[in-house]
Amino acid sequence: MPKSDLPFGSEFSPNQIDLPTVLESIAQHPGDKAGFEKVIKDAFFKDNQTSERNKQKLAMNLRLSLKAYQIIDNDIRFTDFGGSLYQLRDAGEKLYTELARHILLNLHGLTLVQCVQDMEASGEKVDLVRLREWLQERGIHFPRGGKHPSMMRLWLEKDGVSMKQG
Repeated sequence: MPKSDLPFGSEFSPNQIDLPTVLESIAQHPGDKAGFEKVIKDAFFKDNQTSERNKQKLAMNLRLSLKAYQIIDNDIRFTDFGGSLYQLRDAGEKLYTELARHILLNLHGLTLVQCVQDMEASGEKVDLVRLREWLQERGIHFPRGGKHPSMMRLWLEKDGVSMKQG
């Protein structure tokens, strides 16, 4: 069984990062993992009340999330999709619409939205444990304790996509 059918999203949250700034950092550090992670750590995690080692881990997790969301490749270079986001970095809402479209169409986002709506319609409490079970019934796996769907939801909501029925 794969590790996850949903993208890893640790630290890739609109509550933690500014996407246009991240896209600029990628453009400025292609192929430079250490340089990219240092800029990211300094931009988004320097004030976290944790050790430098943990701050570095947060920056690494963001890099891994960008790869999982198909924005960059292993060499910190834009994928075709990432390049299209970079072109939209100053386009405001269009940037988030493009990311939401990608999540919905390419990263099982539609299945996630429908699953949450089905859970609510049946009166089921929506939490990560039950959501994982319901998604598993649909052939979508994510690891125990993983917050993959939560990060996807935050990006979808940033574009105005609601998981609520109606």
